[in-house]
Amino acid sequence: MDYETVMKLALERGFYFPSCEVYADAQAGFWEYGPTGVGLKNKFLQLWRRELIRRDGMLEIDGSQIMSKSVFEASGHLGNFADPIIKCSKCNSTFRADKTIAEITKIEIPESADLIEFDNAISQNNIKCQKCKGDFEKTKNFNMMFKVGIGPEEEEAYLRPETCQSIFVDFPRLYKTMRGKLPLGIAQVGKSFRNEIAPRQSLLRLREFYQAEIEVFCNPTKLDVVEKFEEIQDVIIRIQTDSEPVAMTCKEGLESGIIPNKFVAYYLGILTEFYEKTGVDITKSRFRKLGEKEKAFYAEVAFDFEVETTIGWLELVACNYRSDYD
Repeated sequence: MDYETVMKLALERGFYFPSCEVYADAQAGFWEYGPTGVGLKNKFLQLWRRELIRRDGMLEIDGSQIMSKSVFEASGHLGNFADPIIKCSKCNSTFRADKTIAEITKIEIPESADLIEFDNAISQNNIKCQKCKGDFEKTKNFNMMFKVGIGPEEEEAYLRPETCQSIFVDFPRLYKTMRGKLPLGIAQVGKSFRNEIAPRQSLLRLREFYQAEIEVFCNPTKLDVVEKFEEIQDVIIRIQTDSEPVAMTCKEGLESGIIPNKFVAYYLGILTEFYEKTGVDITKSRFRKLGEKEKAFYAEVAFDFEVETTIGWLELVACNYRSDYD
């Protein structure tokens, strides 16, 4: 089933539809779940809680969506959570540099690359504005955080761009009050907000969206001590480091050195089992190991779990080993 058919079905049967669609000035990137969509979402979350949260006795929280500026200074988001943008000097239209270049030339430049790389690609390939054929100004970074003002003095705060920030700032209290011991998994489901430059393809790129996120806190000297590893050591996962994904067991991925430690291998395995139970064809999936310029600024090692669709490979989960960044 292609994308257009899915979209038509979603609108006709109440899965999801654009927010504020009765008004002409409704902004893009905001969608509503209808009754059928809510039912499907809730079933997904029930499976997520059963297969991941309860399996290892994780804790679930519900954190605030608005958080102080200090949180995002410490996390690095104020300085690093940005996309490269280009602006047309003729019609003032703004586009994401990496997506525009990829669509026109099929050249993939990581979004975290140096800005000069985007400028060079635009110049060398004579890329013009898709609306008016005008020239582009120099590439700039655009921070995607939504800024809000709290109280009459409008104290600076932000809508969270990831649900994980609540987990990190709440960890000390949770560890103490819940008598935690490492490794300790903390999970959260909730809304995140990103001021996307060009929202597109309905639920695939949004400005307000749900995330189901897990952070597992561990002792860095015991990354190869995982009690339940034997349960998933023979699970087949598909890992891509070069041109094509290669099928291997979690144990083989660990022994080959592609997966850095048993801790990461365990969670790649149970994630694969979970998505197989949701109905995803695992033979059309991959864990793509990200290079230095692709991975998030806080990640030491990163794998993106992606699935192949009629419109290309789509990322479902970012699997980041953050070390002690936070």
